[in-house]
Amino acid sequence: MIIIEPRTEYALQLPDVVRNRAAAAGEREVKRQRTTFLPPLASMCCTVSVNESGEQVYNQHPQLTLEGTAAYNKMIALASFYGATGMTLEGLVGLIFAKKAMQEIPTSIEFMNDNADGRGGSLRDLAKKTVREILITPRSGILVARPSTVSGSSNLEVERQNLRPKLMHYRFEDIITWDYGVINNVEKLSFVVLREVVTVRTQFKIESEYQYRVLELIDGIYHQSVLNDSGGEITPATPVQVNGSLVDTIPFFIDDKGIDAKPALNELVDMNFHHYQVSADYNSKNHFSSFVIWYETGAGSSGQNMMMGNGVKWSNEQSEATFGVLQADGNADALRLSLQDDEQRMAALGAEALRPRGSGVESAEAKSLDKVAQNSTTADAAITASELITKALNFASLWMGGTEDAVYELNTDYNPTGMSAQDQLALFTQYQGGGISFQTYYENLQRGEVGNVERDWEEEKALIVNDNTGMES
Repeated sequence: MIIIEPRTEYALQLPDVVRNRAAAAGEREVKRQRTTFLPPLASMCCTVSVNESGEQVYNQHPQLTLEGTAAYNKMIALASFYGATGMTLEGLVGLIFAKKAMQEIPTSIEFMNDNADGRGGSLRDLAKKTVREILITPRSGILVARPSTVSGSSNLEVERQNLRPKLMHYRFEDIITWDYGVINNVEKLSFVVLREVVTVRTQFKIESEYQYRVLELIDGIYHQSVLNDSGGEITPATPVQVNGSLVDTIPFFIDDKGIDAKPALNELVDMNFHHYQVSADYNSKNHFSSFVIWYETGAGSSGQNMMMGNGVKWSNEQSEATFGVLQADGNADALRLSLQDDEQRMAALGAEALRPRGSGVESAEAKSLDKVAQNSTTADAAITASELITKALNFASLWMGGTEDAVYELNTDYNPTGMSAQDQLALFTQYQGGGISFQTYYENLQRGEVGNVERDWEEEKALIVNDNTGMES
């Protein structure tokens, strides 16, 4: 048996990833994890007993008591988790995918545009998964995998059996351990263990279990093996042939921010949970302070109980009797202001939809500056995902005997307005004067939402020639 131990970075960063995922999932997932994100009050884990001297003794327990559980259930029901993280995550992803990716897919792997993962998931679906992981976790990756083929199989046989390569996305939680080594004076990934979920069916009962895919360089050659959840060997380490040849590269393309780097939404998540805990205090105080408690002092016990309510007069024979109402101070302004402050901080950290809008007119410069941080974060995620997918596509193309000239670039222009007429004129003047090529000219028109993003520069130039406008060069 082989013991699979997570790498140190994995163990240290896993709690943060769990926290980020719950915040992105929203209130139901956060409340499902109960005390993980909303600690109970000390009184909810306390019991009182009497010792031999007749004194009361307070006993603190690590878990909720029976009475404490009821009180905690009430507190968590009153608490409200504001979906700022999920809203921001979907907003950033939406900005990136508001425009189609610029892509050039080699003919050998054109099928990946509609079926990248072998299960009918498109390249766009894969890109969305990758971007989300980059924004909320410190590590994710894409594996280029292909089922084994019989030596001498024709391309038609390969296609019929769907033995083509596929791009498999792995989340942070599934990248258990990894290592780098120097191969031919180049540092590259030399070892990685990936966790996978497989289903086992016994008649009508279906259960899920883990298996582990081990990718490693043995004597400089890429090998792959599969282990079960107990570390037993399912498939021994076997060299993997790529287009009929052994390779010295593990085709797992990983976005590794390192042990010190942190995902872009970490601060927003932390503020989101602080807001959640303050809301539990605020809503509990409002709830319990809304109930009145009636009291009487100095009254005799012989009188009849009186109905309490409007139009009822209390009376008693004893002159010293008093009646009144006890009511908790309902002033919760400090907590309410704390909630508002948290919402302002979340707005500054990226939850744009939470920020209160002023009545004054905001200048264009102010709007641009307001989006600088957001755009840089979003563009960085888009560029990183584009690089991972491009590398994976090129390796898949090589595996199919094609060329390594794939291009996949996600949108990094988040200006809602297209290119102005003034900018178009300046760009055309540069092109006309020979300062830039037609390819560069047209690519800029595409980014400015003037050129058709589904038509490349060569196709556009052919249309110009056909129209005989005199602009061909």
